[in-house]
Amino acid sequence: MESLYVLVITMWGYNGAQWEYIGNQITLQQPMTEAQCVYLIDKGMWASTYTNEYYKMDVHCFDVNCAGEKDCE
Repeated sequence: MESLYVLVITMWGYNGAQWEYIGNQITLQQPMTEAQCVYLIDKGMWASTYTNEYYKMDVHCFDVNCAGEKDCE
C-alpha cells in the first residue's frame, strides 16, 4: 500500500547564525499521496510576504505515520 502524506507548515527563527525550528506548526488534516503533497508545496503554488527577516515559514510533506515524532527520517 502506498504511504500517505500530510502537508505541514512550520515556523522558523533566525538566531544570527542559522535557522532553527521554533516549535510552531500547522498540519492540513487531509492525507494524500506523496505526489499530491509535493505538488502543493511547490514554491510556485505559494505567495508570501515577510516583514521580519528573523522569522519564516516553510512547507513540508510528512508521512502520516510521523505524527508527533521528533524526526521523520
